[in-house]
Amino acid sequence: MTNLLAAATFNESLGGIVTKLNELMNSFWIYIVLAMAAVVVVWGAYVGIKIAIAHKNEDKINSRDMVKSLIIGIVIMFVIAVGAPLLIEGLSAWVGTTATVPGV
Repeated sequence: MTNLLAAATFNESLGGIVTKLNELMNSFWIYIVLAMAAVVVVWGAYVGIKIAIAHKNEDKINSRDMVKSLIIGIVIMFVIAVGAPLLIEGLSAWVGTTATVPGV
């Protein structure tokens, strides 16, 4: 009996957390996407300038490594941007609440 009460309380509190996460994602989603896009643009411009002014082979190699890091960063940001709403959607399905997360 006590376990059922604890489980119900846990599900209610988890449902409240998922609802708050859903509201947070809905309110900040566009700003998160814009911030990630701005970081990619600024860092991409910086890397492009570094490549353009590279004269020595060592500078060119460092610039190529920076391009690789930029691409890896873009992939990681994309995975996070896609994975976070899916995680919240999975949590809400597990708790039994309905959530509408942008991008899903």
